[in-house]
Order: sequence, then C-alpha cells, then structure tokens
Amino acid sequence: MAEDDQDLELDLEESEGEDGDGEESSGGSKKLIIIMIIAAVLLIGGGAAAFFMMGDDSAEVTEGESPDDEVVEEKGPAIYVGVPNAITANLPGDKRSRTVQIKMSFLVRSEEAKEHIRQHMPQLKNDVLMLVSQKDAAALKLPEGRQKLQAEALATVQKTLTELVGEPTVEKVLFVSFVMQ
Repeated sequence: MAEDDQDLELDLEESEGEDGDGEESSGGSKKLIIIMIIAAVLLIGGGAAAFFMMGDDSAEVTEGESPDDEVVEEKGPAIYVGVPNAITANLPGDKRSRTVQIKMSFLVRSEEAKEHIRQHMPQLKNDVLMLVSQKDAAALKLPEGRQKLQAEALATVQKTLTELVGEPTVEKVLFVSFVMQ
C-alpha cells in the first residue's frame, strides 16, 4: 500500500504541473495573438502608406486631348556600326602633351542609316578628330569630361549627317575603348 500512496502522489504532482503549463500556454497564446494583431496592423498601415505615397499613375487629360492620341514611335532593333580605326590625337596638357586613342561605335536603328554611316565614315571621323584634338588632357582624365566629349561627338556626328543626308540618323556614340598616355 505504501507503493500505492507514492504512485498517487506522483500522479497528483504531474497533474499539477499540467495545470501550471496550461496557464503559461494561455498567457503565451495571448502574447502570440497580440503580436499577430500588431504585425497585421503594421502591414496594413505600411500598405496604405505605400499606396498613398505612390500616387495615381494615370496622366491628367486636358481639354481636347484623349489618352489614345499619343503617338509612340517604335524604334527598330539596335544596329552598331563600328568606326574602322581608332581616332588618335595629341592633346595639350598641363606639364606635357598627351596622346588619346578612342575606338568608337555608332548606334543606329535602320539598315539605311547604317549605309549612310558607312558611306560618310571619312567625313564623320574627320569631324570627331577635329573635336577631340581641341580638348584638354586634364578634362578628359575625369569621367565627366569623357561623357561630355561623348555628348559633343554625338552632336557633331548628327550635325554632319543632317547636312549630308538630311537626318541625324545616329542615336548614340559609344566609346568602345578610351586610352590616354
């Protein structure tokens, strides 16, 4: 019978432990519910804030216009026309003169434009060479100077082509290689 009393005491202790855990799990589940509610409120608030911050994507339509009136010019595939030889020029510098060598390509959008470029390549190279030879070496050391030269080369090429064929068929001038010594 002594054994039966010990078994009863053990069973009683185990059942008390389960009741104690039941209270803790109830408190833990309350905390979990509160955390889930806070997370949901934050997600909804963040979504609403993003919606209002993004604004309306639809453009305002003025009187006499309709959104269908927009003319979208479709561009053809990109065609790259490489300049056969690098352009080499001597540039004045602060302490000594420098030599620059630039390999270029032109971006056009039609086969006709490609043929215009090839036909007038000597004139285009001459005009870009004249432009490059007027530059200062110190300015071309910086990326901003090279980007400015690239924009000026595009303007020069477009001007020349407009004079020769009636349209500025080149969309972009790309420096494939740029070496300065």
